[in-house]
Amino acid sequence: MATDSTESMLKELSTLERDEGILRLSSCFQWREFEGDDQRQYLHQEFVYESVMYSVKRGLPWSAVAQIANMTKELLPELKGLENSEVISLIQARLSRCHPRLSPTHHAALGDFILKDYIRHQRLYQAFLKGEMNLKSMHSQLEIHVPPYPLPLCEGTDVVVWEKQQALKELKAAEAEKQAEIHRLKEQADAQLMAKLQDTLGDLSLENRLDEQAVKIMVRTFLQAHGDTVKDTLMKEIRAVQELLELRLSQKSLTGAGHSSHVSSFSEKPSSTKAKKK
Repeated sequence: MATDSTESMLKELSTLERDEGILRLSSCFQWREFEGDDQRQYLHQEFVYESVMYSVKRGLPWSAVAQIANMTKELLPELKGLENSEVISLIQARLSRCHPRLSPTHHAALGDFILKDYIRHQRLYQAFLKGEMNLKSMHSQLEIHVPPYPLPLCEGTDVVVWEKQQALKELKAAEAEKQAEIHRLKEQADAQLMAKLQDTLGDLSLENRLDEQAVKIMVRTFLQAHGDTVKDTLMKEIRAVQELLELRLSQKSLTGAGHSSHVSSFSEKPSSTKAKKK
């Protein structure tokens, strides 16, 4: 049975800050369960304190608050090694022994609170009850990327229009890439021809004088020798230009279809005819 002095001390600690309240609670009872181990004794008192403060906030009589304090003090050491189902049964049984009996509402609320408080720190309490106080736990923080908040419907884009916009964007990117490829092929062809021409001219002596016929023969020989390289480069450039034209035609057809559908959607209005009187 709770004494008047216990109820007075509980009233006092309920007005204190948390750390001061737990310290005051240590003088309410004899804490023999973990005597000599300050850390485990503090966790025991903290468990009891949480239930006491919850009972006070629920508006229980001070005699009932004192009963809850005594009950939770005896309860925690008995939870060692129990499964969750056994914990639930033990909590319910201990609450049923409180005198005066708790109302069904208070009984259910306190049972739920004590169980949640224990389950939330179950591994900590079990380690504390078993004396395994030097355990290490690894924690990892995962960054969660949530989808962007959708715009209002009035600011949104129709699915068909959006798909056309995406397709047009892809076509423009492909066109830019193809133009860069054509430019690169031209520069590559010019550089190859210039390098080979310089090699050919470099073999001639500055003292040699060539007439027009000799120059023609030399150019013809040069083109015949490197014609395959020039032809291959030109074919690549032609294919790239054809692909570029196809991309531009696709863009034109896409923008034309989008424009016509847009226009038709606004031009199709219900027509109303009125009979004219003569």
